[in-house]
Amino acid sequence: MLIDTLASQDITKRDLVRGRRLLTAAIVSPVAGLSVPLVLTLVLTFLFGANPPAAITIFFFGMIGTALTTLIGLFFTAFFLVKRSKWRRDLRERIAARGITSREIDWFRAELQPKEKKTLDGLRRSDELLADTYADYLASKLTAARITRSARQELSLMKRRQQKLRQLGTEGARNLKAEIDEDIAKVLDIQTRAKDAIAEAQTGIERVEATFARGGTIADSDITLKKLSARTADLPHALEKARLTDEIRRELENGDDGEG
Repeated sequence: MLIDTLASQDITKRDLVRGRRLLTAAIVSPVAGLSVPLVLTLVLTFLFGANPPAAITIFFFGMIGTALTTLIGLFFTAFFLVKRSKWRRDLRERIAARGITSREIDWFRAELQPKEKKTLDGLRRSDELLADTYADYLASKLTAARITRSARQELSLMKRRQQKLRQLGTEGARNLKAEIDEDIAKVLDIQTRAKDAIAEAQTGIERVEATFARGGTIADSDITLKKLSARTADLPHALEKARLTDEIRRELENGDDGEG
């Protein structure tokens, strides 16, 4: 079951049930908006329809009521779909924050290339073990790509602060600048490692695709995958550590500015 499969320490069954309920509410809303007034119109027609003027009146207001409640139902459908989209986005960010795994790859299908989606689906139908290996490579690639984007954003923030401190020219600013220089070096290292991981993952992806095309097995991909997984597993934590260090330093800096 999907809920049992994806539930983990940071993604609970309650989180997954919430998404299912939002989808159910989105589907039910227009159905309820259409069916309730129609049923009510039929019941009133059955009870009072013997009188033609009453039957016409019931039919007229019944159609108006049906149109209005259907529109309301569609409004709630849009509302619940927007809520579900936000829920999925938040859940994806929580998953990506600690590294994407093969069993969670379907949450990130929108980020896969058309060829990757097609290959993954084909492997799942024909070779479950090879499909799992392929999903692991895809997960490593997506994790490393997200780390690269996050590192780029962190570097941009750090360089802006670095420029600001350079303009101040005080002793405290020079000390902070030196610390930021160290942080920048760490993030650059993380970014380089992430780019290397993307290249390795892409090589693994292409290897599995070639293996699948010639009807091979996972033996030639297994060792490379284990090495890649070990290298990419610590990237989210390393970047988060650098980010937290920078945030603490920023708060201290703001505190010093406030005292000044």
